[in-house]
This record gives sequence, C-alpha cells and structure tokens, in this order.
Amino acid sequence: MNPVNQDTRARYDDMPYSSYAYQYSAPEQLAAVASLFGLPSGQVSTARVLELGCGSGGNLIPIALRYPQARVVGVDISGVQIAEGKASIDRLGIGNASLIEADLLDLDADSLGEFDYIIAHGVYSWVPAEVQDAVLRLIARCLAADGVAYVSYNTYPGWKTKEIVRDAMLMHGGARPTVDEQVGYGRSMLNFLKQTALPGGLTAAAVDECMPSIMNGPTDYVAHEYLAPNNRPCYFHEFVERTGRHGLAYLGEAQPSTMLPSNYSQELSQQLYGALGGDQVRVEQYLDFAVSRVFRQTLLVHAKRAEDLRWELDRATLHRMHFAANLSATDGPIRLDGQHQEFVALPNTASIGASLSGIKQAIDALARAWPGTVTRDDMLRHAMLTQGDKDAVSPEILSEAVDELCERLTLRGMAQVRLAAVEATGVGDRPVVDPAVRRQVVALVPPRRHVANLWHDSIEMGDIDRLLIPLMDGSLDRDGLVAAAAAALREGRLPALPQAAADDTESQAEARVAEMLQRLAGAAILVRPAGQ
Repeated sequence: MNPVNQDTRARYDDMPYSSYAYQYSAPEQLAAVASLFGLPSGQVSTARVLELGCGSGGNLIPIALRYPQARVVGVDISGVQIAEGKASIDRLGIGNASLIEADLLDLDADSLGEFDYIIAHGVYSWVPAEVQDAVLRLIARCLAADGVAYVSYNTYPGWKTKEIVRDAMLMHGGARPTVDEQVGYGRSMLNFLKQTALPGGLTAAAVDECMPSIMNGPTDYVAHEYLAPNNRPCYFHEFVERTGRHGLAYLGEAQPSTMLPSNYSQELSQQLYGALGGDQVRVEQYLDFAVSRVFRQTLLVHAKRAEDLRWELDRATLHRMHFAANLSATDGPIRLDGQHQEFVALPNTASIGASLSGIKQAIDALARAWPGTVTRDDMLRHAMLTQGDKDAVSPEILSEAVDELCERLTLRGMAQVRLAAVEATGVGDRPVVDPAVRRQVVALVPPRRHVANLWHDSIEMGDIDRLLIPLMDGSLDRDGLVAAAAAALREGRLPALPQAAADDTESQAEARVAEMLQRLAGAAILVRPAGQ
C-alpha cells in the first residue's frame, strides 16, 4: 500500500462509513441524463458497473440484484468494509458482484477492464491530491467509449463557510487518539462557539448552518466529513479543468435542475446567460457563487464525445422517457374549470401552474401512477379522455401542451425520469414487495437497516418491515399480515410499542400493519402481482 493512504485505510477500518444507495448515482439516472443531453449510453440491464470507494457495497450491490445480467465491481481501500460487503454478497447468493480491497494509487486499470458506468461517490474530496488524480485516471482508462461516470465532491464557495467549523473542530479534537473522541470533542467545540460567537458574525452564521447536521448526524458522517485529515473542496471550474487534463469532459449534473439559473431566479438567469452566453461551465460557476453551492454530483464522458453534447432537451428524446412525479394541487382537488391552479411535488419546494383542464389531467395521470412511471403518451391519452368539455382543446394543441409540461417538470426537478418504466405501485389486496427488495430485507443484519428501492433510493426498515416484507410475495392479504404481526407480538419476535397495552395484541397488530402499508405505498418497493 502507498504510504499516502495508510492513514485513510486505518481511519475507515476504525470507523466504517455507512454504505447506502444513492439515487442520483444509479446507472438508470446516469443513462437518463445522458440521453436528455443527446448522448446514448450502455444498456443498463446488461451494463458493466464500477464503483471506486464502494465501502461495504450498499450503493453497488442493489444494482447487481436489480439486474442479474449486469456485472458490478467495487473497489475500496478498507479491508473491514470490503469484508462486510463480501459477507452481504454471500448472504444474498448473487454471482454478478465482486468487491476488491485495493489502494487506488496501486490499482491496475487494465486488470479491471472496461465499464459502461463508473461511480465515485464520497471519494474525490476526501482523499489526497494524488489519489484524486488516480480516480480521474482510472475513469479515463476504464470508461467505455459511450460510458458515463459520476463523481461527487464538495465545492467552493459554499464550503468556505463550513471550513470555519471544520477547522475549529479539528483544533479542539483532531489530536484525540480515537475517532469517537474526535467527534465528541469536535461537537463540544461547536457548542462552545454556539454560546460565544458574536451574533451576526461569519462564525456564528457558519455554526448555525452546520450545527443541525453535526449534532444530530451519525457519528461516522461527522468523523469523515468534518474531522478526516483530507477534505479538499474545489471550485467547479477547477474540477472541470482537471478532468480535461485526463481526456474527460463535463456532461452535466446528475440532477439537471441544479444546472439552470432559472430555477433560482429569472433575473439571475437573464444576467448570466446575457453576460456569458453559451459557456455552460462559466454559467454554472457563476451560479455556484450566487447560491453558495457546497456539493456537486457531476457526470463525465470521454472528451471526444463533447462535440455531440447539447445542453437543451430534445422533444423526441422526451417522448421516449418515463416520468414520475407526486404532484398535487395546493388548493384541493383538481378543478376542470379552466382556472389556474398551482401544483407541487413534495418535498420539492418548486411549483408549476396549470389552467388548461387537459394539462391538469396529465398531471393527474402522474399522480395516479406514483411512485411508478408513465410515458408522455400515457399522459396525453389520459388527458384527452378526461379533459371534459369546458375548455377542451384539439389533440394537436394538447400534445404540444403535454410536451411543454414534460419539459418544465424535468428542467425544474419536479419529475424523475428514466429510459425504462419503473413498475412501482400502491398497496393492492395482496401486497407484493419487489423480489430484489425482499432479498435485501432478508439479508439485513444489525446494525444495517436500509435497503434500496426501485428508484435506487435508500429506505430505512423498521422492526415490522423486517418481519413482514419477506412474507409479502402476494400470498397474504391484509388480514394475513395482521395475523403474522399479532403472532410475532405474542411470541416476542416483534417488540411491542412502549404505550401499547399488553392485552391489546390484535388491535396493535392492525394499527401497525395499517401504518406500514400506508408508508410503503409511496416507498417505491411495491409491485403488481405477477401476471397483472
């Protein structure tokens, strides 16, 4: 092992970083964004996927489960985390995933092979400069000709403020002998600054910004984000310039809505594009200054593909997309009266307005399908059939309006998009949890409590979830689930709620199953029974 990384390995072995699924690093997301900007990429279902800094595989292994014909490889310097990940693979019994313990500085790119998608989440900013170059070098060497890479990193100017807090925490606790002690001392320093920093000053503002995540966040997050020896934020334009030296080019952000100044203010958008024209990197760097961005999830491609890149949506591409959005009117039920209504997609704070009844019904099609997807044609068909007579329009006019709706929802980040359908659904008479999710739940061992849903988002599993989800293959109706929960309560396999009466097992089981099903309805883990 290279001496540069010995401390990094020891730190992550001593306190492994929680390994979860990150929705915007999913190959499905990378493929969708690349397609939106005019660049095709590898077929996800049979893709070769590499993750650099994979931890224990919490982000990578669910991809292998979803796509048995894919091949996924993870690399991490921590032997402890690699061993944990290999144990998970063994419990799941999957043969298309492999994890490698290795130092990225010593890793032979040729031995890894070629990959359609490469993920480096939570690595780049948290390693020495020479390892950052190794990450980019490996991406350039291992990425397929039409491949897409994802790299997340901390950014200036937002991290300039956070560095005040980090420096103070390191001053007070960085020399302590254990990571737990470092975190304890660091938090005590934050409490000290909260009590003593001058009101209205920069330090007080930094403490107020960082305090909730540091005081309430997991110990491993605080240890690796604020107290690790390496945390090297950079400006966006510096990152893009550095990737260019490795033959890579900027594709876009994994969340395209964050690229657009218009999503922050129209005045900002007009000024930036007016002054900078079509220089997308400069526009986004100026935007980062304006919004004080602290974190980016950047997508990269080989530089020779940049000439085919277009940072505007093509409607023909949108027609091939599948959309999901949990939209609802802010003033109650949809009204087919030609009057304006505002729609929101919680927890997104953005809103979108609609007056045309057909567009309101296109929005209704999205809401009915949530958390699954519909196509643009599905929305148009539903709108045509249900728009009513009061302000009905021709198919041609409605088609144009639905296209504009799809563009607005995508650009504002109010809809999730995929190249293939996401078959998530609500609660049926005999609820069925996606088989890959059931397998993840069965394989959970304490203290792990998270699984990846159909959107590759991390979902926490409670006691009743871990008990009942393995049974939810469509063989049990609601009464059957209640009976299973009641039996587990009586036998002590399901902990009773603190306030529950000891002799009230049946009603407690009914209430807990009802709560679970309501929660799972929007969790994107339920699917239709086979054959439906």
